[in-house]
Amino acid sequence: MTAKANAKANAKPADAPPTLKFLARLISYSPGRYLLAALGWMVFHLWPLMPGLLGKALFDVLEGRAALGFTVWTVVAIVVAAGLARSAAILGATVAWAGWYLRARGLVQRNMLSRIFRRPGADAASGSVGETVSTVRDDSDAIAMMGGWGFDMLSALIFAGGGLIILLSVDVQVTLVVMVPLALVLALAQLARAKAYRIREQSRAATAQVTGTIGEIVVAVRGIKAAHKEKQVVARLREHNAIRKRAMIRDKVQSLALDSVFNSTASLGAGLTLLVAAGQMRTGEFTIGDFVLFSTYLMQVSDYTGFMGYLVRTYQQSGVAFSRAVSLLRGAPPMSLVDHNKLYLRGDPPPVAPPAPLDEEFRSLEVRSLSHVFPGSTHGVRDVSLTIRAGTVTVVTGEVGSGKTTLLRAVLGLYERQDGEIRWNGNAVESPGEFLIPPRVAYTPQNPALLSGTIRENILLGLPDDGRLERAVHTAVLEPDLERFDHGLATEIGVRGVRLSGGQIQRTAAARMFAREPALLVMDDLSSALDVETERELWRRIFATSVTCLAVSHRPAVLEQADQVLLMKNGRIEASGTFTELLAASADMRSRYGRRQG
Repeated sequence: MTAKANAKANAKPADAPPTLKFLARLISYSPGRYLLAALGWMVFHLWPLMPGLLGKALFDVLEGRAALGFTVWTVVAIVVAAGLARSAAILGATVAWAGWYLRARGLVQRNMLSRIFRRPGADAASGSVGETVSTVRDDSDAIAMMGGWGFDMLSALIFAGGGLIILLSVDVQVTLVVMVPLALVLALAQLARAKAYRIREQSRAATAQVTGTIGEIVVAVRGIKAAHKEKQVVARLREHNAIRKRAMIRDKVQSLALDSVFNSTASLGAGLTLLVAAGQMRTGEFTIGDFVLFSTYLMQVSDYTGFMGYLVRTYQQSGVAFSRAVSLLRGAPPMSLVDHNKLYLRGDPPPVAPPAPLDEEFRSLEVRSLSHVFPGSTHGVRDVSLTIRAGTVTVVTGEVGSGKTTLLRAVLGLYERQDGEIRWNGNAVESPGEFLIPPRVAYTPQNPALLSGTIRENILLGLPDDGRLERAVHTAVLEPDLERFDHGLATEIGVRGVRLSGGQIQRTAAARMFAREPALLVMDDLSSALDVETERELWRRIFATSVTCLAVSHRPAVLEQADQVLLMKNGRIEASGTFTELLAASADMRSRYGRRQG
């Protein structure tokens, strides 16, 4: 994906709330911890106001200008007490901030993932897997870290304001010099805003590209080795890493350059001010205590002007993180990113309840005038109607690209339907993706995805083993393979089943579907990676269960046993009927299967 495409994909919606509104809502999720952290870190930031006052008090004591009863030991006692208080404040702030940060990051991640899971399954994320992982991992971290921006900026303003008031009380003319670097810092931060945003966006996009490439390599490692493409793949990864390196360096150089300007401007202002103050010292207008106070605060106040510049730049760059996170919501209200939801940080979440039994026996699934055409293309399905009765087998067939898989996914709500309706037992289904799930429907795609873990875990996925596991394994013809594995069902399959063959992956996914014991099985070319004998036995066992099936297949043995066959062409159902009827009525069917039947 090009930088321009990434910028467009990650652009913040025009009606998205400002960053401060997101932060305010996020802060209110755990306000007690945030308040404790804010108070502790404000004590930390405001502590530098103390040394100047204590230095002035010490020299006033030494010169005999101190208030009555104020001694050196009084100053020492204040220093010790203030130091202990500061240490306690830092400890409390660290603990409170860690608790708030973990909750804030977890909340943002939870809300992003919740939205992804509620989207149609085949169109859940707005970008690549790498971009999605990068957003959930990195941008949630940046958003949570931005929570500290509020009290840091407030502390910087209070410190700078308090320091200026104290300095103004000493000498107005000299103190006004400090305002020059402050004004320059804020002006520079504003001028750098657009560039900082763009460069940070490019570095995030480059990181996502590398993450996605690594994920693709892990998944396709067997294919890469079989094709002897290791060098080419490594070269591609290096290319993406080089792009990321350049983007990250630009981002870092920009940050360091701005920080350098901020700090240099602050130091220049402090130097000029001290030169003016030194001139007044020669005239005797300053006491030694005033000089200590002034020289201490000038440098500190000037440093904090640089710190405020850093905070302003960080605030501007954090908009990238919010933009990417909002783009992942795909149409949900932007503020749902920071909706308050329960997190389980102190223990396991409630166990997954087994699917509730069907409220009524399945009778029929009706699809009327269903359409889904992919944006920017003519591919998809149009005006498709079909009816599936309980206890029947419906097989969809047709040439490659005719719309078979798209039809199944549109019916199940894995793609958003653009027109038409779906009825379950005569009742309209408004959200197929949420309704057509186990125990009503279970689905196995042609290229199923498995999770890292054991075969047992991949089949059950949290369901109790009440005998269903054994039945599912039998129906999926998985027993011969389990007998060859040293650990049987406890065999670790690796990332996405990398340790299994293609056929074993398909049958493990099929067993997962059978374990749901649904009213309707939906299968997309389930046996495409199986040998002839295993495929024949698999379908024999499926047909023996007397369940209702909607399947994509081009195998004559399966078509012959189907109650109805749907022939797809150019996204439409060209003909329907039994296999024998279609051979007699359809030239396309005869061209595909007639010779095999002769």
